Amino acid sequence: MRRPFHDLAMLLSAILVWLVNLPASSRCHADDQRQHDRVAQRRAGVQVIVHRGSSEFAHENTLEAYRASLELGADGNEIDIRTTRDGVLVCFHDDMLDHLLEAFGDVADYDWAELRTFRFRRPGQFGEFCRIPTLEEVLELHRIHAGLMHLDIKRPGLEKPISELLTRLDLWDHVVAVNGENGPEIIKDSRCRMGRYKGSLYADRAEVDPTAIADMLKKPGDMVIVDDPRGVLVALGRKIGQPSREPVTRLKRLISKPLAERTVTDLLAILLDDADWNSVPKTDEEKSTKAQLIRRRAEAADEIRHRRLNSAQIVSALERRVRRRSLHPDWMYHGLDGAFALRALAELRAPQFVELARFCLWRDDAATELVRDPRWKTPRTWVDFRTKAIEFDLLEQFPGEPTERLCRDYLALSNDEANRLGPPQFESAVQALLTVNPTEATALALLHHRRMDIRGRTILTCLSHLDQPWSRSALTKATPHALDFVPSAK
Repeated sequence: MRRPFHDLAMLLSAILVWLVNLPASSRCHADDQRQHDRVAQRRAGVQVIVHRGSSEFAHENTLEAYRASLELGADGNEIDIRTTRDGVLVCFHDDMLDHLLEAFGDVADYDWAELRTFRFRRPGQFGEFCRIPTLEEVLELHRIHAGLMHLDIKRPGLEKPISELLTRLDLWDHVVAVNGENGPEIIKDSRCRMGRYKGSLYADRAEVDPTAIADMLKKPGDMVIVDDPRGVLVALGRKIGQPSREPVTRLKRLISKPLAERTVTDLLAILLDDADWNSVPKTDEEKSTKAQLIRRRAEAADEIRHRRLNSAQIVSALERRVRRRSLHPDWMYHGLDGAFALRALAELRAPQFVELARFCLWRDDAATELVRDPRWKTPRTWVDFRTKAIEFDLLEQFPGEPTERLCRDYLALSNDEANRLGPPQFESAVQALLTVNPTEATALALLHHRRMDIRGRTILTCLSHLDQPWSRSALTKATPHALDFVPSAK
């Protein structure tokens, strides 16, 4: 029997879609004119554009994150656009789903109905309402708020449907930037008025440093792009607004039908069937075959994580899978089984997890030379990014001296030392350290660190914990200007 709340949600969704699909001529002309006047006012000043939405307040590339940017006082958002297998335009950044979602593959591997059933790994404060939005929903949100848009089109061949949406919703004047690689025809359209960036402040968290902000605002151009807009807004003399705490809509992520569960014996057999782990496939057929084997092992590890199956045998098999992660020349598959095994071990609170995380983080395996893509001028250690990039997030579940020491050891590395270990993970290390050891002394040390991104991440993390005395005290003593970033109550 269908649930009444589900029926109501579907009805409301249908009404929302109907309203969004109304032609521009059906809307009030006065409202349309006010919308375009507000857009013109935004374009007349320095425009603050937020990269993927305000992810300090909601999950990146969600309706709530985009809305938070505009409610804080920013002028617009940079949005990432992809398409599902059945042609639905959606907003999602990564080429791979598994970093942010409990899923495998790419957005284009799934129909929209299946894609929206996958759970976010860290949904944030909006929990069950955190979901991938359609581009149409995002455009409608920016129409309501007269928000500007930087369109980052992640795949070729999407210009026509994007242009049709912009025309139907009467939003061409909202577009201030488009990536040239996949959007040349939109850029050439006479209705598109591109702005000019002064520059970016988010790469090293300079967006919370008053000196860096002041220097950026002196540069020629109309726009600044940031991850968090508050520092630039304060510098421009704008009031910081308070983002809403309710979801944009009450539509929850759809729940998919659970797959049939396999026996522990079968799962162990799959994990341990790894004779191919250090072989490098050469032909397309060999690459496809090994990719399927790697994904099969990753899916077995993920089922163990999801069901929280725990035994000495299981932990041993998962640890073996991490240490013997599979080689593959396609970065989408290299080490995929090891990464999912590491996530499973974290879920099971494996006693040797911190030691294993240290092994992965410092791993420099000569065998990765065999699968390193020579087009990228990075050390071979970067090939193992799948395990290296998730460790500090997982370490937040392991409070204690070993985790603190691992974080501090990493934060003490020089730039060159960190770069030789893999993609830099300084901000993740800060977040993990402040999670397992949230003290004024820890925060103060980080606020005086030599690296701007470490200082910046510490400021943002402290701002999210201002209800705790250690956080406010640390900011007051080391970076009092950051207290001006606190949103005003509505």
